[in-house]
Amino acid sequence: MSNSFRPRNAFRIRTALGMMLAAAIVTIHAHAQGCAQCLDTTQSTPPAVQSAYRHAIYLLVAAASTLFAATLIIIRRNR
Repeated sequence: MSNSFRPRNAFRIRTALGMMLAAAIVTIHAHAQGCAQCLDTTQSTPPAVQSAYRHAIYLLVAAASTLFAATLIIIRRNR
């Protein structure tokens, strides 16, 4: 039975984790570029609707991230 965890794999894992951490740190300070029409439309709505928009954006990000991760896992397994 062969050992699948080799130093080379450990290096790849550490490199991937480091790159993900660097990308996460860089995107913390990223600001969305919104169009003026969207900004005006959102600001003219009541605070409850603005909060609902923020929650919807988080939900859409979570759904897209889950779909992306699932695709990567499926591709990786079928390799």
